[in-house]
Amino acid sequence: MSEKIMTRRGVLSIGATFAAGALIGRPHIASAANYPDRPITILIPYGPGGGYDSYAREFASVLTKQMKVNVEPVNLPGGGGAEAIFQLAQDNPTGYHVSLINTLGILLSKNRQAIHLDKLTWIANLGRDPFGLAVSAKSSINTPEDLQKIGASRPISFASSGTDASFFAAKVFCASLGIGSKFISGYKGSVNSAVAVARGDVDAVVYSLSTLQNLQSAGLIRTIFSFEDKSSIPGIEDATSVNKPDLANIYESRPIVAPPGLDPEIATILSDNFVRAANTPEVIAWATKIKTVLNPLDKKGAYEMFKSEERLVDKWQHIF
Repeated sequence: MSEKIMTRRGVLSIGATFAAGALIGRPHIASAANYPDRPITILIPYGPGGGYDSYAREFASVLTKQMKVNVEPVNLPGGGGAEAIFQLAQDNPTGYHVSLINTLGILLSKNRQAIHLDKLTWIANLGRDPFGLAVSAKSSINTPEDLQKIGASRPISFASSGTDASFFAAKVFCASLGIGSKFISGYKGSVNSAVAVARGDVDAVVYSLSTLQNLQSAGLIRTIFSFEDKSSIPGIEDATSVNKPDLANIYESRPIVAPPGLDPEIATILSDNFVRAANTPEVIAWATKIKTVLNPLDKKGAYEMFKSEERLVDKWQHIF
């Protein structure tokens, strides 16, 4: 499979049949009887590199073998992850274009009202990566209680790369524990954020636990809190130990969606294949290697996960 990056203009070709079909009753709806019989595209809502890109490429490789058609990953960055979903939502529901989606990112963005997430066809969920909170390896901060003590006299500063799931996690953490906070934006990716923490530009950062563990191995940072019911890292506190269960419900999910109105039989075929792929030895070995947490859910489970995330964002909307 070749690496592809689509521009906004390029991806409009995906929706070209939608524009025509809208005028003449959408004549090119796929039939489940012979599905799939041509290549399938997985849109990636961000540029090359990072978790979403890695998931799409691994699953595309396995699905190509499994479904006997070429499955192509295509990067469509823009709008904080919303551009790909905006384009997908206008596409014909043929079953040949699906996308990974940053659900929390869209729920938190100004694009939320423009993209009707309820109308998308929810296909599957692939992963569920928990978050962690880290400080400099040289910091005197060791526990959430230490953050509370410092936060009583000044805001705790966090490195931020934008309004995404990790930003939401940090905001809810601070609000839950009564910690004053401020967010310094403009950091591009986990490495830049970790360097900012290591050199003391900011106090802390929230990222996926797997990312933080890799950066900790480099001696830059130290993880002091896990957004899990029970921490998978020995010796650090978690949502249960601080008695804040909502913190364990904030994570980086990896759902797959399709355009609204997809034939339920085709949606089931796609759902079954994504879940089956997640349980193959090849994908399990890949997940172990990069330290991501697989959490395969079928179309019903993926939709229920989305609704759970939506309720959580609505509950905490007042802190933004």
